[in-house]
Amino acid sequence: MDLLTARNTLRAKVGYPTTLDVSDATLNRIINAAYREIGSKYPFNEVRCVKTFNTAVGTDRYQLPEDLAVLWRVWNDTEKCKLVKRGVRFLATIPKNQKANKPRNYIRTKDWIQLTPVPDAVYAIHIFYLTEIQDLVDDGDTFVLPLPWHDGVILKARHIYYDERGDIGKAIYAKNEWKDWVSDKPTEIDLEKDDLEDAGVIVATLGGEHARSHRHGRGSYRNFPSAFDYEG
Repeated sequence: MDLLTARNTLRAKVGYPTTLDVSDATLNRIINAAYREIGSKYPFNEVRCVKTFNTAVGTDRYQLPEDLAVLWRVWNDTEKCKLVKRGVRFLATIPKNQKANKPRNYIRTKDWIQLTPVPDAVYAIHIFYLTEIQDLVDDGDTFVLPLPWHDGVILKARHIYYDERGDIGKAIYAKNEWKDWVSDKPTEIDLEKDDLEDAGVIVATLGGEHARSHRHGRGSYRNFPSAFDYEG
């Protein structure tokens, strides 16, 4: 679905207000708000990414991709091990003349990560992350989410529309309709779990180990608990 179709569909869903009453720009903003919320909240392959960079000997800081929203995991593919996420306070514990070695930890700050110890060789580092959903701007721009979820964007946008206008009754109705629609809506990641040997029981993590699948709300990214490993 492109932005023009989405806007026309939403306008119909909210009673065909004229462009004098509700501008196209207002509906575009509401559609994008719903689009971003769904894209960041539910697990879709289209917004998950794995990228690789090679370390340089003696260099500890590395730029993160511009489209990165949430960094889930850092993996040393050369050594086949997961790097442990540390807090900024961990930097104070690092000796000034720390000997270069195989990186075992990382610290995320702004748009870069710092590896520690400082790499003593070239290592292939994988980063597993959630990308930023980009707003639709031109009428021909299309949703990157799977087609079955395009209707969900419109339903969520309708709730936002009525909520912003203070129409409580219609907002509650629209919210309930959205909740009913999304409650049993599988993502393609859910469907692909059917191919796992122990579907719905054991989920292989990027770190090579296995973890029980935990749900914290339907479709939450927290289905991948090991991605939130944190120390320090």
